[in-house]
Amino acid sequence: MNLLFRRQVVTPVTLGALLICSACTPPTPEPPAVVFTLEEATIADIAAVFDAGALTCQQLTQLYLNRIAAYDENGPRLNSIITVNPLALDTAQTLDEERASTGPRSELHCIPILLKDNIDTDDMPTSNGSVILKDALPPDDAYITQTLRDAGALILGKASMGEFAGGSYTSVDGQTVNPYNVLRSTGGSSSGSGASVGANFTVLAIGTDTSTSVRGPASFNGIVGLRPTTGLISRDGIAPKNLNFDTAGPMARTVTDMAMLLTVIAGPDPADADGLSLRVYDAHPDGSDGLDYTQFLERGSLQGARLGVARDYFGGDPEIDALAEAAIATMKELGAEIVDPVTFDGSFVDEVRRIADYRFKTDWELYLATFGPEVPKTVDEFLELYDTEVAASAFPAEESVIDLLRRGSVTSPDHPDYVNLIENVLPLNTQLKLELFETHGLDALVFPYNASFAAPINNPNFTADDPTHVPSRDIRSPSTLAGYSSVGFPGIVVPMGFGSQGLPMTISLMGRPYDEGKLIGYAYDYEQATMMRQSSPLVPPLPGETIEY
Repeated sequence: MNLLFRRQVVTPVTLGALLICSACTPPTPEPPAVVFTLEEATIADIAAVFDAGALTCQQLTQLYLNRIAAYDENGPRLNSIITVNPLALDTAQTLDEERASTGPRSELHCIPILLKDNIDTDDMPTSNGSVILKDALPPDDAYITQTLRDAGALILGKASMGEFAGGSYTSVDGQTVNPYNVLRSTGGSSSGSGASVGANFTVLAIGTDTSTSVRGPASFNGIVGLRPTTGLISRDGIAPKNLNFDTAGPMARTVTDMAMLLTVIAGPDPADADGLSLRVYDAHPDGSDGLDYTQFLERGSLQGARLGVARDYFGGDPEIDALAEAAIATMKELGAEIVDPVTFDGSFVDEVRRIADYRFKTDWELYLATFGPEVPKTVDEFLELYDTEVAASAFPAEESVIDLLRRGSVTSPDHPDYVNLIENVLPLNTQLKLELFETHGLDALVFPYNASFAAPINNPNFTADDPTHVPSRDIRSPSTLAGYSSVGFPGIVVPMGFGSQGLPMTISLMGRPYDEGKLIGYAYDYEQATMMRQSSPLVPPLPGETIEY
């Protein structure tokens, strides 16, 4: 028989066996569940769980409110939030309805954010950290507040801050403490912004930085913070400290989320003080309004970048130096060209602040004039209240606040020293820093942002005795290097690890004016290669914070 043409005869028994075999074929396995975890959740994580219909804006908001109640108001009582938005859940419901009917407004739709309490919100007080202003309701939103609302961001409340943008203590409700060790400082003055992001009470926060007040708290709380070129973000509706140097700055747990926030809040604003915003955007190399900073989030960004190691800022704490050396070695492995050392005399920025404060009274009283009659209108009125009512209260002001007001009451921008500062000193500072970049052909300076880990809290009203603290050698601080110029230089900090005491620290990159994009790319490349950010064990997840979908 020709086997090529032989037919197979299927008997009833054979057919039944085939049918049975077919019925027993295992079903296609279900895809594994996706797990959403609130702790360390990013904007992308939240967008995905929203899109899957597994979580609503109201539910997300309630989860963050639960954490605030458990850990900020109770438990370790971090004291990082001065006002919780009483309409947060109502706003969340509105955002849910809008998402269902017309879709999200932007990538920040229902992303919780806290604003430092010197940023105006027309529905919540803006205290500037002062009990005198604890009920002061601004007439309208700050420019950045309005841009965030327009983008659909959920303003969860106002973050605590150092009084008059100094330190981490306020006469409203006292001291903010570090989520990694409640006896340690958070850095200032955006203390609440840094601690609340570090403790996972919010996804995003905005701080303000006159000399160090975004990057310092970001460093002590193990998060990402950016001080942009002064004027890149409008200061309209932000209580002034020193408008020569003041800027808002985005804070987040990841470089990506920080870049997404910067994209929303950066932009030219005619109402910005001194017309600076419009001048900055006129001078911006790409001339663009509405630049998308997420375009710089690329692996390989460090390839070929020339980074100068600012050795003047090493030598404080050996553990911090070791973390910084490891961070720089990683950047070199990622393709950066390391120029080491780069040394310079940074003393040209040391005495700038006190003279620059000569304009404080003028700017402060102009800001006070925007409030209603219930708010004092002069520096002298504030001094009187501090010397009487506040001095006898539960949280008397720190002496630095009184000193600022006293100096402000007797100085003005007409003083010859101030005129010389504006016309000569600050332009020279700018020139010297630009020459440093040119001489070494640098794209950025790199250095550990702080010489020491967060120190025990020590002020007249809150002193922490922490025998585990190991003091660091006192060295020159890089904090004022970026800001104290006629044009503020941008600087970014990104987590580089932890010391033996369990406290985080950051590596800092500082660039030329308008080089935010470069810095974001470098920071992102380093972050993705190392992933040094870690949450604090003192504020662990609560029930209900993990969702499978």
